[in-house]
Amino acid sequence: MSLAITTRSYDNTRSGANTQETILTPTAIRTRGIKVLFRLDLPGDARGCEAQPLIVPGVKLADGSTHDVVYVATMANQVFAFDANSGAQLWMKQYGTPINGSADIDEHLINEHWGILSTPVIDAHAGVMYACIWTSNNGSYKNGQHFLHAIRLSDGSEIHPALNLEGVTYTPGHGRPVQKFKSAERKQRAALLLLNGTVFMAFGTVAETAKTARGWLIAVDTAKFQVTATWTSTSHGSGGGIWGSGGGPAADANGNIYVTTGNGDFDGVTDFGESIVKLRYTPPSGNNPGSLAVVDWWTPWTDDGRTGGNPDGEAAKQPEAKAKPTNYRRDKALARQFGARAAMNMAGSWGDQDLGAAGPVLVPDLGVILSSNKDGILYTVNMNNLGKTVPTDLDPTHAANNYAKLKAPPIFYTYYPGTQNSPAPANSTALNFWGDNCTHHLHGTPVLWKSAAHGWTHFCWGENGNLRAWALSNAGVSTYLACSAEVASADCVDSAAPDGPKGGMPGGMISLSANGDQDGVIWASIPYTDANMVKSPGRFLAYDAANFGKYSDGSGSIPPLWDSQQWNWQFLHNKFNRPVVWNGRVYLPTYEGEVWVLGLA
Repeated sequence: MSLAITTRSYDNTRSGANTQETILTPTAIRTRGIKVLFRLDLPGDARGCEAQPLIVPGVKLADGSTHDVVYVATMANQVFAFDANSGAQLWMKQYGTPINGSADIDEHLINEHWGILSTPVIDAHAGVMYACIWTSNNGSYKNGQHFLHAIRLSDGSEIHPALNLEGVTYTPGHGRPVQKFKSAERKQRAALLLLNGTVFMAFGTVAETAKTARGWLIAVDTAKFQVTATWTSTSHGSGGGIWGSGGGPAADANGNIYVTTGNGDFDGVTDFGESIVKLRYTPPSGNNPGSLAVVDWWTPWTDDGRTGGNPDGEAAKQPEAKAKPTNYRRDKALARQFGARAAMNMAGSWGDQDLGAAGPVLVPDLGVILSSNKDGILYTVNMNNLGKTVPTDLDPTHAANNYAKLKAPPIFYTYYPGTQNSPAPANSTALNFWGDNCTHHLHGTPVLWKSAAHGWTHFCWGENGNLRAWALSNAGVSTYLACSAEVASADCVDSAAPDGPKGGMPGGMISLSANGDQDGVIWASIPYTDANMVKSPGRFLAYDAANFGKYSDGSGSIPPLWDSQQWNWQFLHNKFNRPVVWNGRVYLPTYEGEVWVLGLA
C-alpha cells in the first residue's frame, strides 16, 4: 500500500521528504514532462486552502466503497474528501461559520475567510482527522473561537462534540500571572502534531505587537478528548508566537517536542521569545495533572538587542550601532502611504526578525536541529543539549560562548552577503542589513534528504533568492553545494534608494520526493511578485535533487527538470502551502480556490 500522508511535511521530524516515490523520477520528468491531470475544486472560499492536503490510501467509506482519499481543509471551514486517483468528490462537510477576512487580521486582504488555517493531522489507524477550526457566529473575528474537531475519515461525521479551547489556562509559576486563552487574540497557523495519542496545537497572535501577544501550545488527549496540558512562550513579557509559516511543532522518538518562537521578550525563565524550545509532555496520571515543561532552549538574540533598547545587552555598549527604534503606529501610516516593505525600511523595524518564521527540522541520526529565520541564517542546534541561553549570554563579551553551544557555527543560508558580514556577530545589531538591497527571509522549514550521492542534504529557498542545496556532515557542519538560477519574486522592482522596495515574499515553497536514497526531486512553487501584499502569479518547477550542473565560474548549479514558465501556466501562488507528492502525482495548492493534481505527461 502507498504511503499515507497524515501530517504537514510528511513526518513529525518535519523533513519535507516523501522517500517512497517510484514513479516521478528525474529521468521520467525530463523525458515526459508534467501536465495537469485534474483539479480539485474548493467552492466556498476564493483562495481555497491554507492547509496542506493530506492523503490516506485504502479508506473504507460509509457506503462500503474503498478509495485512496485526499483530504483538503479550507478557509471556509469545509473539509473535502476526494478520490486521490480520479478527483471525484466523495464527501464534504461544513464545520461552523468562518471568520470574515478583514484588515484586523491581515491588512492586505488576500484571504476571503479565516477558518481552518492550519494543516490538520490524521490518525490513519483510528480513521480520524483532527482539525483546529476558527469559527464565529456572525463572521467577526472578535466573536471567533477555536475548536478542535475529531472527524471520521469515512464520512466527515464527528466522533465527539467539538472541543472549545476558549478560557483554558496556563499557570507559569515564578510569580508570573496565570494566562487565559482568548481566541480573539490568537491565530492558529502552525500545523497540528499527533504524538502518542495526544494532539498538540500551537498558536501565534492576531496582533503581534500587542501586549497580549504570546505563543500557546495546547495538548488534547484524543481518547478522553479533553485538554490535558498547556504552555505559553511568554508570561512576564509578551510575544513569542508559534507559527512557522504553516509548519508544525516537531517531535523526536523520545516524545520531546520542539518549537521555534517569533518576536517577543526573553528572560530564560518564563519568557522564550526568539528561541528554539524543547518541551516535555507528561500526561495526567492519577491525581497529577498533565504538563508541558521547558527542558531546554537556545536563543540567538533579543528583540531589544536588535533595535538598540536592551540595557543589559549589546546596543547599550555599542551606541553607534543602534538601529532606529521600532514605531509600529508610524509603520502602519507609512504602509498605507508607501507600502509595507517601504514602511519597514523607513521606520527601521529591525525587531521583526522573527526566528519563528521557519519551523524546526530534526535530524535525529546526527543529533541536529536545523532552524532558520528572517535573517536567512541557519542555526544548527544540538538536539541533546540546546544550551539554555541566559540573558548575559547575549552580551557582546559573551556572545561567542552562546554561539559555541551550537552543533556548528551559524552560516548565511538563503543568501551570501560577502565576508564583510558575519552570521555570528558579537553585536546583534550588525545583522540589521539587507543583502543586495533585498530581504532574504526564510518562510517554511528546510527540506531534508539522505541521498546516495551526497549523504545528508538539505535545501532552502528564501525570498528574493534561489533554491540552495547543502551537504550536512556527521558533525553537523553544512557545506554549500549548488543553487538554481531561478529567483522567487523576480518581478518585484528593486531600487538602490534607502527607502526603496526590498523585494517580495515569501520565497519558494518546496518539498522533496525520492525512492529511498535515489531519484530525488525537489518540487517548488514560487511567486513572481510579492505574494504577501497581492495575489501573485505563480511558477512551478521540478529539480533533480542530487545531480547538479556547473555555472561558468565552476560553482554548482541546479537546473530545472521542468518549468511551468515554458508552458505558460497561469495560476496564483499559495503563500505558505507546499506541493505534496503521492504515488506518481503532485498535489499543488493554488490561490485559485483549487488544488491542481499533476502527473507525467
